[in-house]
Amino acid sequence: PVGDTLSNLLGRNAVMYEFSSLVSQPGSQRQVVHPDTPCCLETTTKDSVLYTCFIALQDVDLDMGPTVWLPRTHTPDAHELFFREHAGPNEDQSPKDRLLQTAPHVLGTLSKGACAVFDSRLLHAGTANTSSKARALFYFSFKNPDIGYPGNPASIRPQLVDALTLQPLRKELEAFAKGKGCPNLEALASTLV
Repeated sequence: PVGDTLSNLLGRNAVMYEFSSLVSQPGSQRQVVHPDTPCCLETTTKDSVLYTCFIALQDVDLDMGPTVWLPRTHTPDAHELFFREHAGPNEDQSPKDRLLQTAPHVLGTLSKGACAVFDSRLLHAGTANTSSKARALFYFSFKNPDIGYPGNPASIRPQLVDALTLQPLRKELEAFAKGKGCPNLEALASTLV
């Protein structure tokens, strides 16, 4: 299902751009709300840059610092408000503060193995981990093949940037699931040692 979703959103030639993990240790503070990639006024909401997939490596409950997402904030209009940090002469608060106080939000309390897919321009943040357990997420992102540098560095080994695209990777993983191995992935992995 995730492969189909990414293919529908970015096309079969989407490029793997991130492949890593996030760990929030007990006592970790809340992140500042942020987008992972900028939303330029030249692009539209149709011109997606990256889609990121967070996969929970354990059940994530409220006190473990789940990610909070602000739906529909991946747009140029929302980013314009978000980056206006000072109130105007006739305003009692900044556009950013007003946006953060009034925007709906969704908490990523995920079951182990669940996947959350989001546009990397979406405003989000990890919340404080007040539990006694670490919160670990495996994540990967695929980039629109028609866009060059998306505005943030890739969190993947430099040798792998632009090396893996969605359709061939899906075929390799399907073959692996059938016990046939992954010759292309194995060859690529051998160059990383």
